[in-house]
Amino acid sequence: MEKKTKILLVDNDVDFVDLHKAVLENNGFDVAVAYAGREVMDKVKFEQPDIIVLDLMLEKHDTGFGVAKALKADPVYKKIPILMITAVLGETGMDFSQELDGYWMKTDDYMNKPFTPEELVGRIKKLLEKKGS
Repeated sequence: MEKKTKILLVDNDVDFVDLHKAVLENNGFDVAVAYAGREVMDKVKFEQPDIIVLDLMLEKHDTGFGVAKALKADPVYKKIPILMITAVLGETGMDFSQELDGYWMKTDDYMNKPFTPEELVGRIKKLLEKKGS
């Protein structure tokens, strides 16, 4: 039996997590969840995900940045692709980009909410192909 790709989905919005966990599982992924930045390192150690989908605004408006930075600084976890997701554009009008904000955004890709399930699955598959999974 082929091992399913494991995704760690991190967001403090329970409805968002429930919906997208179902979408990802229906697309053949194994999904673990975390609802706060402080849970992520323990979940990563325990679950050993192939990719992390990480919300920016968790406990604080920039928690996701700190979590991504900590993961990318750790030699054991730095190669795990991180897809950052956020509603910051819709809520504040501020936008980010990998090219301009790479110093702060230690992630491999970035998506603004809202997005379609197909867009999410497509971005995840693209990152996994890039990783060589």
